[in-house]
Amino acid sequence: MTKFQTPRGTRDFLPETMIKRQKVLDTLRSIFEKWGFDPVETPAFEDWSLLAAKAGGGDAIRDEIYYFRDKSNRELGLRFDLTVPLARVVANNPNLPKPFKRYHIGRVWRYDRPGTGRYREFWQADVDIIGSAGHRADAEVLAIACDALEKLGLVDFRIRLSSRKLVESFLRNIGVKDISAVFRSIDKLEKIGENNVAKELKDKGLQQAKVEEILGFIKLKNVKDIEAAAKDREAVNEITDIVNILGEYGYSKYALIDMSLVRGLDYYTACVFEISCSGMSIGGGGRYDKLIELFGGKPTPAAGISFGVERVLEIMEAKKLLDEKKTVTKIFIACIGIDMKNAIDLARKLRKAGIECEFDIAGRNIRKQLDYVNAKGIPYVIFLGPKELEKKTIKLRNMKTGKEEEVNTKDADSLISSL
Repeated sequence: MTKFQTPRGTRDFLPETMIKRQKVLDTLRSIFEKWGFDPVETPAFEDWSLLAAKAGGGDAIRDEIYYFRDKSNRELGLRFDLTVPLARVVANNPNLPKPFKRYHIGRVWRYDRPGTGRYREFWQADVDIIGSAGHRADAEVLAIACDALEKLGLVDFRIRLSSRKLVESFLRNIGVKDISAVFRSIDKLEKIGENNVAKELKDKGLQQAKVEEILGFIKLKNVKDIEAAAKDREAVNEITDIVNILGEYGYSKYALIDMSLVRGLDYYTACVFEISCSGMSIGGGGRYDKLIELFGGKPTPAAGISFGVERVLEIMEAKKLLDEKKTVTKIFIACIGIDMKNAIDLARKLRKAGIECEFDIAGRNIRKQLDYVNAKGIPYVIFLGPKELEKKTIKLRNMKTGKEEEVNTKDADSLISSL
């Protein structure tokens, strides 16, 4: 083992892995932009007071934030998501045209226990609509998620929809005082199971009867039963409107109502959603209408969704939806006893035509050049030597089939463009 390894919960990505990751990121970026969303970037670290704000990430995330002091003794932390920095950006730029539609693809950090599909440094891909209070904003970010997942080849996903307002109304009706504490316990349902959630709720001082009522409510699927228990028609209408609008986009088949979903972050205020595929959560989001105001901005409605890029990739790998490539290079120019200027001229021409290519810069013999080609998995080789220069031809070999074609230089463009 070498002297230095990556810190726990982080990874290096070699080219064959990065090529797959880049394909997914490029696909997401393309979908987001087709829907009219513009890119935003924020610093990797923020003021600790911003990240640790109680109504921001809240208690559920504070202990997971990477905290440090800089040389001027300022308290800072690595961003744990992309939503809190966005809220700061909007608070600081009140004149942004509304609705402000942004996407952000980038790294975030959480001091979490590493495990399957879980890392301390990972990538998120977010889309958010700022300044629109209507349910069409919630439905649109969900529709974008559906479009992106279908484009990636993931068609067996499901969207769980819930409403923190509905759950909160129900909890108030049965006399629960510390609603945030109950939310945090319910949010662990999938991780620790119903029995452990019940135990946690009793440890927080709730009587057995109330615990049973809570567990019964979060199992309700019928909208009328949910409305009767929560006594909140407005919140019920919000969630059913989102499902109906998703139907207008053609995506309601992916949606189901599930009151056990509350999302752990404290900044959510109304409808929340989570996307799962192959038994794994791959994304989530919801409405957070008070977060921008919390950070000093004007009262501003907001809704968004975030993909966990690592989890999307893990499922795509398992489903064999990603090509196995070791390189993006399409053509290697193998030089045989010629002036390097000839290879440079040909490479320039290929690159101008949009073809990824490289040539030998180490002066190796032809065998070692081909060893390099095979090691990298470059699919095509152009052989360039004195004979080819004299005859004004190129010889192109398909490295997978071994088939070679020799064509006149002036006819090479049409051959190469067909690869």
